[in-house]
Parts: sequence; structure tokens; C-alpha cells
Amino acid sequence: MENMMKKYLPLHLFSLLLILLPLLSTCDDQQVYIIYFGEHESGGKTIQEIEDSHHSYLLSVKSSEKDARDSLLYNYKNIINGFAALLTADEASKLSEMEEVVSAFPSKQHTWSIQTTRSWDFMGLDEKDSNSNNYFKPRTNNALLRQANYGENVIVGMLDSGAHTHSKL
Repeated sequence: MENMMKKYLPLHLFSLLLILLPLLSTCDDQQVYIIYFGEHESGGKTIQEIEDSHHSYLLSVKSSEKDARDSLLYNYKNIINGFAALLTADEASKLSEMEEVVSAFPSKQHTWSIQTTRSWDFMGLDEKDSNSNNYFKPRTNNALLRQANYGENVIVGMLDSGAHTHSKL
């Protein structure tokens, strides 16, 4: 019996390797990439046509329709033409080589930061509460509304990204 096990051990190990190999190939590190096609073509496509187009690009680098659908995170359909998807570096590289693709780049999380110099001092706030995750806490125990004189002479600032979900080209 022991002699028989030694004889067939390489065959069993090879069989195990063949079974595990497809699983190992799916262990590639994936991250969110933004695939950008530029502006929408004049003449306007329907939202469904845009989504189908994005799906076809993913299908060209994914192994199945299900993988392509599952990897798609967001379609940019209004202002820009593109999508966000979970991709490997190799898949993103293949997409970036396509003529229609302007760029393919990894999405960088947590890259936003406060870009002001004096607003928080003006409003009597500290930028970070060291005892919690709260930004912009009042400096004193007085209520913020009382400190701000209940909104009298308030200056309001606005950040406009320029993109809107209902914008038309």
C-alpha cells in the first residue's frame, strides 16, 4: 500500500495543481480604475447605449459576462464618458491601449484635503477635534450658534465641482 502511494503521489499532486491553478489566477490584486473616454460624441447616445458600450469594453478584458458586470462600479454618463471598475493592473493596461480610451488610471481614495487658510479661524472653529473623528469643533464651550451671533453677518462659501447628475451636453 505504501509503495502504491509513493507511485501515485506525483500524479495526485499534479491533479491538485490543475484544480488549484484557475483559483490562483483569480487572486490578482484588483483595485478601482477610472477608464476615461473623453467627451460624449455629438448626436447623443441613450444612457442604455452608453452603459452597453462600457460593458463591452469590460467584456473585452474580463473572462465572462458575469465578471464584466460584477466589476463595473459606476458609469459616468452625463458630463464625461467613462466608467469605474474593479480591474487588475493588466486589465487596465489592456484598456488603456485601446484607441478610444483617453486614459486609464487608478482611483485614489482619500486624496481630498481642506484647501483654505483662514475660514476656520474666522468662524471660531478648530480644524480637528483630537478626542474624536469630528472636524471643526467649537473652540469654547459656548454654542456655535451663539458664537456666530445666530448667523448675523454670515459669509457663505460654496464649492461647485461643475458636474451635475442632470446636466446635458
